[in-house]
Amino acid sequence: MATIYYVEDDQSIGYVIDKTIHHAGLTGVGFQRGEAFLSAFKRVKPDMVLLDVMLPDMSGLDILKAIRALDSTTPVMMISALQSEMDKVIALDLGADDYMTKPFGVLELTSRIQSKLRKSVDEKTYQLNNIFLDEKKHIFLINQSEVYLTNKEFSILTLLLKTKGVVVSKERIFKQVWETDFIGETRTLDMHIKALREKLEENHAEAIIKTIRGIGYQIE
Repeated sequence: MATIYYVEDDQSIGYVIDKTIHHAGLTGVGFQRGEAFLSAFKRVKPDMVLLDVMLPDMSGLDILKAIRALDSTTPVMMISALQSEMDKVIALDLGADDYMTKPFGVLELTSRIQSKLRKSVDEKTYQLNNIFLDEKKHIFLINQSEVYLTNKEFSILTLLLKTKGVVVSKERIFKQVWETDFIGETRTLDMHIKALREKLEENHAEAIIKTIRGIGYQIE
């Protein structure tokens, strides 16, 4: 049975989260303060974390940074009343796997939890319409035919497919693909995005990479 740690200082919301987790047949462990959560996380890592952004003792974003410094694979979903696109982008850039805004529905929360748990144990495959990518086997298919991608192109496309429907900032791409900080020069990234778009178009992919001006890219 999967164990989920959730960090929420509002007792009424925490109650709903706890009941949702248990109703899904999972084990929930709740925390109202970040320090208590991090202490427990260092001792025993859960299968997933639900994390509020605004907490009484520390920011949920600082907790997220601490989580990613300790572990890069545990799924983390932010749950917050902050609803702007930039709030979501910042959290995703710091390593969150999903971002859910308050108020939320119990059915949607259950669905997102189950989806993230499935993804954490699958073979890291991603599909969008007629394109398919197997991260583990390093295979990319369009209409079931293999299409060659360079290592950087493959890494960029993997990141976009992992977060499909969400804008991925240039900063995050540089950090995860080139393992360096974004310093304002985008020529290299622009070149790789252009090459990816050409390969998608040439092979009749039912997917496009959109430029979100001033932020980054999104595949849909």
